[in-house]
Amino acid sequence: MRRATIYFRLPALLLALAGGVCLPAAEPVGEAGRHGVRNLFPTVAGGREWFAEWDWPRTVKPYGLDPRDPLCRNSSDVPLRIADGVATFSPGTTRLYLLTPTNAAGQFATAPWRNVELTIYARRGASSRSVGWQALYLSARSGWVHDDKLPCEGTSYHATARFDGQFGFKKELWHTGGYTQLAPARPPRPWPTVPVGKWVGLKFICRNFDRDRKVKLQFYLDADERNEWKLITEFDDAGGWRGEQPGCDRPPDMILTEARPVVYFRTDHVAVELKKFSVREIAPLP
Repeated sequence: MRRATIYFRLPALLLALAGGVCLPAAEPVGEAGRHGVRNLFPTVAGGREWFAEWDWPRTVKPYGLDPRDPLCRNSSDVPLRIADGVATFSPGTTRLYLLTPTNAAGQFATAPWRNVELTIYARRGASSRSVGWQALYLSARSGWVHDDKLPCEGTSYHATARFDGQFGFKKELWHTGGYTQLAPARPPRPWPTVPVGKWVGLKFICRNFDRDRKVKLQFYLDADERNEWKLITEFDDAGGWRGEQPGCDRPPDMILTEARPVVYFRTDHVAVELKKFSVREIAPLP
């Protein structure tokens, strides 16, 4: 997976005012919730919830905040166009971030994202060029910055639906040398490639277990937009999953158990349409 440089500053007061986007009412489990999408795990009591509200037409400039939702940032080099429930990107280094609000003093106004269920429907379009790392990604436990100037902020767990058909996970311990190899070691291939011109649903579950000492990663697919979610692969980060190079004075197999301020969707050099994007804070496992 090639690394892209990403940098942004947060207008603190604006994000603090967006705290109302995080809804306190828990979504139902095992039935259609917001956006009509079935939830696999309940929202934890008092946990954060965010749902894309994309009916009102607008354009979000590159590296800009959504004027209707300042928790949503287009951290891409191409504009984001929104209308009729769909967000559309032309080919570029596409990154769509969901942020944690801060107050005027730069402190978190709500708890950062930790144990999450991320859901999105995506429709792949034409590519501007083909590269080996092309995929649809859902990412959790990211820092504010993925940038050479602040490499230690560049953390994430990535669930990746690769265009070569493989499903799996990567961990980013620092930017840019701290990536692991794809896990599990023999990734499943439920299809030859991510289909072009077809809506597919992706769910990424990232949550702690063993009393917050380890992390369970699960990747679900709704291949035919029937709201039928199949577990494609899972992996436990329980130690030994090492980054390519040491850095940031971190153990080379550090487990990312702490809450972090950003979750996001990513793809590269391909047009993509997105809908029904959501993230909910769920409970850890014992």
